[in-house]
Formats: sequence, structure tokens, C-alpha cells
Amino acid sequence: LGIDKVIEEKGSFKKNQKVFNTDSMFGLVEQLHLNDDYIFCDDLGDEWADHITLNLLDPSINFIHSKHGKKSTSASNLHDVVGQGLKNLGNMFFSNEQFMDKINKTMYKNYISGSGVKTNIPRIRKSNKALDSDLKGLLKHFQLHRKCILSCSFISKNEITIEFNKLKNKQKVRGNIIQLLWIISSFSHAAKEANVIPIIYCDS
Repeated sequence: LGIDKVIEEKGSFKKNQKVFNTDSMFGLVEQLHLNDDYIFCDDLGDEWADHITLNLLDPSINFIHSKHGKKSTSASNLHDVVGQGLKNLGNMFFSNEQFMDKINKTMYKNYISGSGVKTNIPRIRKSNKALDSDLKGLLKHFQLHRKCILSCSFISKNEITIEFNKLKNKQKVRGNIIQLLWIISSFSHAAKEANVIPIIYCDS
């Protein structure tokens, strides 16, 4: 994925900047979803996710929640981003009218960083003029599926696999590993119960 190259969540900002830094989580997410038909940055304000993407061929609606941090098996970082994902599961089942209203009210603006830097980064990161009709078609598609994606640079799949295998073999592990397992399981079960596919982007 290239997530090991990420050094910041959103990146640093300059007044005339037009794209997110390539070594930021936001920049990486946009590269990973480059082939999606629509990409929106919904960070800050009344956000449903950090990024929302639509793929007409897949066909899918993707809510992506990003979190950067040092490699760790601590449960606290994951708890924060899982919470963001779970509280917005209901928003994934928006109507055409709700989504277009959100686009018209909040997306035709440039991104302003949390520190107040006014950039030239459009919040509509990728689009075309057929959004309204494309969205109507997507929402009616019988194969439409929704993905809640957590993009977490602080998670190592190998490290977690080692710890979870210890549990499987009834070996002793630290308390935070039990918490980590519980949080991941809660995310997976809640998403599936909502008929949403749970996905975690992480380091190898």
C-alpha cells in the first residue's frame, strides 16, 4: 500500500497548495482510490468520513477514516478511528437528495486546515458533471455494496498476527492485545450487522 512511507495524517499546508502531500495519509488514500469515479474530502465540519469515494463499476460507496501514529499494538489509537467509523455507518445509507445537498452546501469549497490555512485544495477531489445521474444509478444498482475503511499507519498486520496467534495457542499476552482484539471484533461485527464491508488499511 505504501503506508510505511506515511509520516503525517493530513500533511503540512501552504496557502497556494493544490494537493495533499504524498507522504500524508490523505495523499495516500487518494492515490489508493485513484480509479474510483468520485473522490470527496469530507474532513472537518459536519463530516461523515475523511474521504468519501464512489466507484460506478465496482459498484461501491466507500467511507474512509484515516489515523496516523507510530507503530503500536496499543488499543487507544484504534479505538478513536473505530469510533469515527461506527458512528457514521448510518450515514452510508444516504439518499440521492441527502448526498447532493451535502455536496452543494459544503463541497464547492477549498480545504481549510485545522490550523486555519486556506489552501487551493478542492474538497471535490475527483468528479464530473454527471454526479447527480451517476449517483441515482449507483444507488439503484442491485450489486451496490458499501465499505467502511479504516486507514491506520500505526497498525502492523504482522505484529498483530503474532499476538493473535499467541491467543489462539492459549499463550499469555498483554492486556492491550485483548483490548485490540475486542475493538477489531466490535468494528467488524457492527459493520457487518449494518450490511457494510469492514476493511482496514495497515502496514505489512
